[in-house]
Amino acid sequence: MSRKKYISLEELVSQLDNNVRDLKIGKLSTEEIIEMHALSRSLYERITVLRYKAFETVSQNGGEGENIINSGIDEESEKSQTDLISSIEEVTGAPPKKANLKVRSLAESLQSAPLNSIGEGLTILDRANFTSTLFSNDNIKFNDMLDLVDQCNNIKSAEKVFNSSIKTRGTSNEIEAALDSFYKRINRRFQS
Repeated sequence: MSRKKYISLEELVSQLDNNVRDLKIGKLSTEEIIEMHALSRSLYERITVLRYKAFETVSQNGGEGENIINSGIDEESEKSQTDLISSIEEVTGAPPKKANLKVRSLAESLQSAPLNSIGEGLTILDRANFTSTLFSNDNIKFNDMLDLVDQCNNIKSAEKVFNSSIKTRGTSNEIEAALDSFYKRINRRFQS
């Protein structure tokens, strides 16, 4: 098993601090950002262990946790711990495959989350865009369509209700973008 050099908490914090400074001025490469993520994960894991040890000590002592950290953990025992990635390499004999996963932002995650109602989370801008482009500014027809789509049991019937309700107005690009956006909402509403 190939072990990485042990990095103390102080060194971890110092390296993260330097990376944050470089990030602010735009000097951090993609690889360095990935390494920064690994360092922050390591720091988080260690602090989680310290927190657990603190709670464990408090519950055993039945009182306040004075000097909990120093009494429960020493740096020597922490050096002997193995991280998960190293364990995988040891068991399988090969490093884990790195997937080309795109890290999604919170906004992207929220934009693909399932909907309880087709109208859930519609912004004023979305409503105005859908109403003007897909329903020729007919708010009542748009709201009725939202209610009817919510009553549907599956995606096919929801798309049928939607397609039968629309009366488009605008450029072909605007209409296509609005249709695409609304079909995505329907898919989110009827995710399984």
